[in-house]
Amino acid sequence: MDIARTLPEECIANIISGTSPGDACRLSLVSRAFESAATSNLVWERFLPPDYQEIISSSSSSSSSLNLLTKKNLYFHLCDNPILIGNSNNMSFQIDKHNGKKCLMLAARELSIIWGSGDTPHYWEWISSTQSPVLPKSRFSELAHLRNVCWLDIKSRIETKILSPKTKYVAYFIYFMVDGFYGFNLPVKVSIRLENEVEGGDATNAYLNPRMRSGTDNRQRSNEELLQINRQDGRLPIKREDRWMEIEIGEFFNGSQVDDHGAVEMCLKEVQVLNWKFGLVVHGIELRPKEES
Repeated sequence: MDIARTLPEECIANIISGTSPGDACRLSLVSRAFESAATSNLVWERFLPPDYQEIISSSSSSSSSLNLLTKKNLYFHLCDNPILIGNSNNMSFQIDKHNGKKCLMLAARELSIIWGSGDTPHYWEWISSTQSPVLPKSRFSELAHLRNVCWLDIKSRIETKILSPKTKYVAYFIYFMVDGFYGFNLPVKVSIRLENEVEGGDATNAYLNPRMRSGTDNRQRSNEELLQINRQDGRLPIKREDRWMEIEIGEFFNGSQVDDHGAVEMCLKEVQVLNWKFGLVVHGIELRPKEES
């Protein structure tokens, strides 16, 4: 029996909308009838987050042009092109290409940085994202540049209701190291916890120094530093395609949100060794759905 001939296109579209974006793309190759159903607005609107229209309307720069796209084109546009949302454009939104879940990034201005308010520019300074030709391209207008501190303390908080429900998320610290950076051969502590959970928030070692990933420059390191590397007791950074570095802060499960609109708190700090540090540029903190293995 040829299902494409016996069922109306709307019924086929309803069936396809219960699969996944990848399945819809594959099914569009089956026949012309399946292609028409699999590319319909009915299918792709269900793959988009339920509140996507509200999110797009909060973006002052792109809402009018995005509304002209078909739902399929809109889906893939939001996968590849983060849009700035919120009153101050200090948050970006995009969707995961595989499942349509929300990905959010908080700009450095949305983070709580000790001595980073701007009143003490000899500790931290705020720079334009286009000020330095050596910095990677940023989606935000401002970045936090560490001038010199011994007490490194960066925190962030986001309400879970704006994330996709029933989803495991991973939080990443996004940053860059300028030439001549120092003070990052020892680990910082990263932690994450849901506000409504008594347990959680255990700190984990993380090495922001990108050179910790290789065996180069070992002759210039002390025995204590080499011992720290050989222990491999912490997370190491990864260089992204956009040239920024990212290091995992931690993961959490965002529940149904029916009864509880809580928040998740993220933290990166080094307040024990208190060695002086320089050269860190903070882009923000990004939350992405965890990839299924």
